[in-house]
Amino acid sequence: MTVLRSVRDRADRWQQRHASLGFPIAVVRKHGDDAGGRHAALMTYYGFLSLFPIMLLAVVIVSRVLTNFPSVRAQVVKALVPFQFRGTLDYALASLPDGGIALWAGLIALVGTSVGVVLTAHDTLNQVAGVPHRLRASGLSKYLRVLAALVVLLVGIIALAAVTVQAVRLSAPDGLDTRATAVETAAAILILFAMVWLGAMLLLPRRPRLRSTWPMALGGAVAITVLLAFGALLLPALVMRAGPIYGAFAAIVGLFSFISLIAQALVWTAEVASVRHHRLWPRSLDAANPIEADAKALRMLAREQERIPSQRITSEVG
Repeated sequence: MTVLRSVRDRADRWQQRHASLGFPIAVVRKHGDDAGGRHAALMTYYGFLSLFPIMLLAVVIVSRVLTNFPSVRAQVVKALVPFQFRGTLDYALASLPDGGIALWAGLIALVGTSVGVVLTAHDTLNQVAGVPHRLRASGLSKYLRVLAALVVLLVGIIALAAVTVQAVRLSAPDGLDTRATAVETAAAILILFAMVWLGAMLLLPRRPRLRSTWPMALGGAVAITVLLAFGALLLPALVMRAGPIYGAFAAIVGLFSFISLIAQALVWTAEVASVRHHRLWPRSLDAANPIEADAKALRMLAREQERIPSQRITSEVG
């Protein structure tokens, strides 16, 4: 045990002197402090439940906006909806009323079932940012922010589909156009960056500065772009892996796993931005001997539990 403790102490001193190792360790520690895996799991669950309503809302919006451009509308809808869901989506669209109060009631119901993932993102982002409960948006303010973030999500999804359609038009006849692919990738990263950044501005109680949120926005944008780019290969692989165990449910499990990867990427990039903004590194490898960054992280965890305006919770490390 003495030898192991000596090795640990040497490694601890080394990582505290080198940010290339100390920073990733601090991110992992922060992820554990925030129960990041639980938040990612909740985002996956509500993301799965919200997926179809969000796609249906996006298709309704596209159908209304591009009523006079049927060919463009068909291309955008094709880019929006995976092949496996088109039959179900067409049936759902046919079931919607044509207009009047019944249509608005149906759309409101769709919005109500779509906000689950945004509400979970709100709680996750505030937890990772260390915002005390007493300062977080609540009541009507919270739901207005969530609805605004849902609008950003819908507009972003439609914009991504439009970029895909435009890239297909610009591609060479054989489909191998490096320039068109590069433009599509850059446009997708830019759109996703704006979505994540605007989402953070709406869901946090105080408007964060770009210099604080750009690592999360850029990291999330790049990670999601990569996942979407390889989705056509990754999703079937996930389904095949789940097949021997889940059988007929393999497709659902594969989609669930794919959404989980996106949720994990967003949570981890948010942790990176939080550690960088609050300078929560280096952290000690010995929990019994905390250093400055450990004490700061513990104070943040304590402050998060403040529930009423007059409540103040402090943390002291002796």
